[in-house]
Amino acid sequence: MKVFLFLIFNCFLFADHWGIIEQINDEEKIIVVKNSIIKILPYTEIEEEICLENGFHGQDIPKTFNDLKVGQVIEVDFLGIENNVLLAEEIEIKCSNSAY
Repeated sequence: MKVFLFLIFNCFLFADHWGIIEQINDEEKIIVVKNSIIKILPYTEIEEEICLENGFHGQDIPKTFNDLKVGQVIEVDFLGIENNVLLAEEIEIKCSNSAY
């Protein structure tokens, strides 16, 4: 039973994680979203949705760690966890004019 619960927890943990960037640590390349510490790795893919007036979302634009800002709505896909820090595989900056 413990193994089963561990697998369920890990599946939930590594599902898409939506939220607002609460803090950014430039030196350590980490962000905080929903009180979770997320490490941005050198190979983490960061992109931003193209937000059009009609609500259609076009192709994403490549971005870097320096483009991340406190208050942005993001979606994060995870690689895993190390020392209680989530490791980001991909980050997508969402349109600020959309309801999530």
